[in-house]
Amino acid sequence: MIFILLFYQKKKFQHKENLLEMEKQYREQLLQSQIETQEYSFNQISQELHDNIGQLLSSTKLLLGIATMEMENVPDTIKTAEQTVAKAIVDLRSLSKSLNKEWLHQFNLIENLEAEKDRINAARNINVQLITQYEKLPLEPDAQVMLFRVVQEALQNSIKHSFAKHIIIQIRNTDAHFELSIEDDGRGFNVESAKKESLGLRNMEHRTQLLGGTIEWQQGETKGTKITIKIPVNGVNRQS
Repeated sequence: MIFILLFYQKKKFQHKENLLEMEKQYREQLLQSQIETQEYSFNQISQELHDNIGQLLSSTKLLLGIATMEMENVPDTIKTAEQTVAKAIVDLRSLSKSLNKEWLHQFNLIENLEAEKDRINAARNINVQLITQYEKLPLEPDAQVMLFRVVQEALQNSIKHSFAKHIIIQIRNTDAHFELSIEDDGRGFNVESAKKESLGLRNMEHRTQLLGGTIEWQQGETKGTKITIKIPVNGVNRQS
């Protein structure tokens, strides 16, 4: 009887473990499906920006150039308009590229964070710093894209909602994991309340989970918000 009881308990425990594993796999597949849908949407937006809005801006710049050639004295306003359109084209191409999945196979997170930093700093409203111990992360390209999306969401939240003036992105290496943090000097926010309303924050969590890592929001050293993402070293080559 004791043997039968122990055997039954063991089978029950194994069955429970199998159910938990199946549930975990289902959640991961569901999250992966949602993220793939988002990436497809990003790709569609990228093509629209490049093919439609990009072409309109290029045509506008061309017309402004023709107009200035026909003027003896070009007004400063026209010169400023031409320079503004030229900058808008550069920024739009940079944004379009960051949304396009075609560049996935040669994606380098550090290089793209540098480009994102330069794009934001060009507006001269916010100063973004990037401090990293890596030239290239030990992550598969698609995993680096996933992490880049998390950082993009964090930067947009700092710019649009916290009214930050300074943002510091740091990437450090430790024995157990590598750590990426984004800290701003904005007004901060209640994370738990925001998660109920913000799909972006939930997506940041989902993407980090698919990388086998953790993400944490906390108050910065002085004020604002600090986001800390930790990815285990033994999971850095995990395919997303």
